[in-house]
Amino acid sequence: MGSHAVAKLVCLLILLAVSNVIGIKLLQAQLIEKGQSFDSPGIESVKITVGVVEDVILSPWGISFPARIDTGADLSSMDARDIVVRNNVADFKLGKHYGGRQLQLPVVDWRHIQTAMGTEKRPVVELSICLGSKHFRTLATLKDRSEMLYPFLVGRTALDGKFLVDPSRSRAAQPACPSASSVSTHVPFPITQ
Repeated sequence: MGSHAVAKLVCLLILLAVSNVIGIKLLQAQLIEKGQSFDSPGIESVKITVGVVEDVILSPWGISFPARIDTGADLSSMDARDIVVRNNVADFKLGKHYGGRQLQLPVVDWRHIQTAMGTEKRPVVELSICLGSKHFRTLATLKDRSEMLYPFLVGRTALDGKFLVDPSRSRAAQPACPSASSVSTHVPFPITQ
């Protein structure tokens, strides 16, 4: 192969590589603008920016809660009234503002939580939530939060690797997840009415 042909081949390969990089960067910018993640080998997943207050949706029930983003809390916490734990299943009600539904969830752990009043032992359940455009499972303690401003608290374990917190913003990432039926046909927890 002549030197002229080799030069053409090298130029063509460089042109293809540059256009591929430009295309990836444009795609990544479009996904960031839409609040979606971009997972590709060698390219970091895009993290969604959230403010100090965001709305979360509890799946598969589609129940929306205003939530306080709290990087000081390890686990998330959900408002649960009249909690009764039997046979490792938590039976509780949601507040009237959030449908007052009676739910049952398996208890996966118990945690001792430090509060202003001392230490409390709380049941921990696994929840499926939508925050921004991300739908994921996370652990949460159950606690009567009727005296709190927000019925849901999102802790750092739920945020880790997926979100960046901007304390100057609020409601920066509205829930935009597919419906629970399209996310999973398996209902992870029994529901009682």
